[in-house]
Amino acid sequence: MLWEMMLALMIFCVVAVSLTTALRQAIDTVILLRDDAQTRHDFENLLNEAAVIRLQPGKEDLVVGDGRIHYEREVVRLQPKTIHGELVPNLYDVTIRATWQAGGQTRTNQVRSVIYQPASG
Repeated sequence: MLWEMMLALMIFCVVAVSLTTALRQAIDTVILLRDDAQTRHDFENLLNEAAVIRLQPGKEDLVVGDGRIHYEREVVRLQPKTIHGELVPNLYDVTIRATWQAGGQTRTNQVRSVIYQPASG
Protein backbone atom coordinates (compact mmCIF):
# COMPACT_ATOMS: atom_id res chain seq x y z
CA MET A 1 0.00 0.00 0.00
CA LEU A 2 2.82 2.45 0.85
CA TRP A 3 4.59 1.58 -2.39
CA GLU A 4 1.45 2.36 -4.42
CA MET A 5 1.00 5.72 -2.70
CA MET A 6 4.64 6.67 -3.33
CA LEU A 7 4.32 5.65 -6.99
CA ALA A 8 1.10 7.69 -7.37
CA LEU A 9 2.75 10.71 -5.69
CA MET A 10 5.77 10.43 -7.99
CA ILE A 11 3.54 10.27 -11.09
CA PHE A 12 1.58 13.28 -9.84
CA CYS A 13 4.81 15.27 -9.34
CA VAL A 14 6.10 14.40 -12.81
CA VAL A 15 2.79 15.45 -14.39
CA ALA A 16 2.72 18.68 -12.36
CA VAL A 17 6.27 19.62 -13.43
CA SER A 18 5.50 18.79 -17.08
CA LEU A 19 2.32 20.84 -16.99
CA THR A 20 4.14 23.80 -15.46
CA THR A 21 6.86 23.62 -18.12
CA ALA A 22 4.31 23.42 -20.94
CA LEU A 23 2.38 26.36 -19.49
CA ARG A 24 5.56 28.47 -19.27
CA GLN A 25 6.45 27.70 -22.88
CA ALA A 26 2.93 28.64 -23.98
CA ILE A 27 3.19 31.96 -22.12
CA ASP A 28 6.59 32.70 -23.70
CA THR A 29 5.15 31.98 -27.15
CA VAL A 30 2.18 34.28 -26.57
CA ILE A 31 4.50 37.07 -25.40
CA LEU A 32 6.71 36.61 -28.47
CA LEU A 33 3.69 36.72 -30.81
CA ARG A 34 2.31 39.81 -29.03
CA ASP A 35 5.61 41.65 -29.39
CA ASP A 36 5.89 40.67 -33.05
CA ALA A 37 2.36 41.92 -33.79
CA GLN A 38 2.97 45.14 -31.85
CA THR A 39 6.21 45.93 -33.72
CA ARG A 40 4.60 45.22 -37.12
CA HIS A 41 1.72 47.56 -36.26
CA ASP A 42 4.08 50.27 -34.99
CA PHE A 43 6.35 49.87 -38.05
CA GLU A 44 3.39 50.43 -40.35
CA ASN A 45 2.36 53.57 -38.45
CA LEU A 46 5.91 54.94 -38.31
CA LEU A 47 6.49 54.39 -42.04
CA ASN A 48 3.18 56.09 -42.85
CA GLU A 49 4.22 59.00 -40.62
CA ALA A 50 7.62 59.20 -42.33
CA ALA A 51 5.91 59.44 -45.71
CA VAL A 52 4.03 62.62 -44.74
CA ILE A 53 6.51 64.52 -42.55
CA ARG A 54 9.52 66.43 -43.87
CA LEU A 55 12.40 63.98 -43.44
CA GLN A 56 15.85 65.07 -42.31
CA PRO A 57 18.89 62.78 -42.68
CA GLY A 58 20.15 61.36 -39.39
CA LYS A 59 19.04 59.17 -36.50
CA GLU A 60 16.36 59.90 -33.95
CA ASP A 61 14.69 58.02 -31.12
CA LEU A 62 10.94 57.60 -31.37
CA VAL A 63 8.49 57.27 -28.48
CA VAL A 64 5.62 54.92 -29.25
CA GLY A 65 3.01 53.55 -26.87
CA ASP A 66 4.12 52.65 -23.36
CA GLY A 67 7.84 52.85 -24.21
CA ARG A 68 8.42 49.14 -23.58
CA ILE A 69 9.70 48.81 -27.14
CA HIS A 70 12.41 51.33 -28.11
CA TYR A 71 12.26 52.59 -31.70
CA GLU A 72 14.95 54.38 -33.68
CA ARG A 73 14.54 55.93 -37.14
CA GLU A 74 17.52 56.40 -39.41
CA VAL A 75 17.11 58.50 -42.54
CA VAL A 76 19.70 58.57 -45.33
CA ARG A 77 19.37 60.82 -48.38
CA LEU A 78 19.77 58.83 -51.58
CA GLN A 79 21.18 60.45 -54.68
CA PRO A 80 20.57 58.10 -57.60
CA LYS A 81 20.84 59.35 -61.17
CA THR A 82 18.42 58.93 -64.03
CA ILE A 83 19.55 57.33 -67.28
CA HIS A 84 20.25 60.90 -68.47
CA GLY A 85 22.64 61.52 -65.56
CA GLU A 86 20.32 63.84 -63.62
CA LEU A 87 20.12 63.51 -59.83
CA VAL A 88 16.79 62.35 -58.40
CA PRO A 89 16.05 64.78 -55.54
CA ASN A 90 14.18 64.12 -52.29
CA LEU A 91 14.65 60.35 -52.18
CA TYR A 92 15.28 58.89 -48.73
CA ASP A 93 16.19 55.47 -47.35
CA VAL A 94 14.29 55.08 -44.05
CA THR A 95 15.19 52.33 -41.57
CA ILE A 96 13.21 51.85 -38.36
CA ARG A 97 14.64 49.58 -35.68
CA ALA A 98 12.82 48.15 -32.67
CA THR A 99 14.60 46.84 -29.57
CA TRP A 100 12.99 45.32 -26.48
CA GLN A 101 13.55 42.84 -23.65
CA ALA A 102 11.61 39.56 -23.60
CA GLY A 103 12.35 36.32 -21.83
CA GLY A 104 15.60 37.67 -20.44
CA GLN A 105 16.91 38.38 -23.96
CA THR A 106 17.27 41.48 -26.07
CA ARG A 107 15.06 41.21 -29.16
CA THR A 108 15.39 43.34 -32.28
CA ASN A 109 13.48 43.82 -35.50
CA GLN A 110 13.68 46.36 -38.29
CA VAL A 111 11.93 47.58 -41.41
CA ARG A 112 13.35 49.55 -44.31
CA SER A 113 11.69 51.58 -47.05
CA VAL A 114 12.61 54.09 -49.73
CA ILE A 115 10.44 57.20 -49.61
CA TYR A 116 10.13 59.92 -52.23
CA GLN A 117 9.01 63.34 -51.04
CA PRO A 118 8.19 65.77 -53.82
CA ALA A 119 9.47 69.29 -53.35
CA SER A 120 6.79 71.58 -51.95
CA GLY A 121 6.32 74.64 -54.00
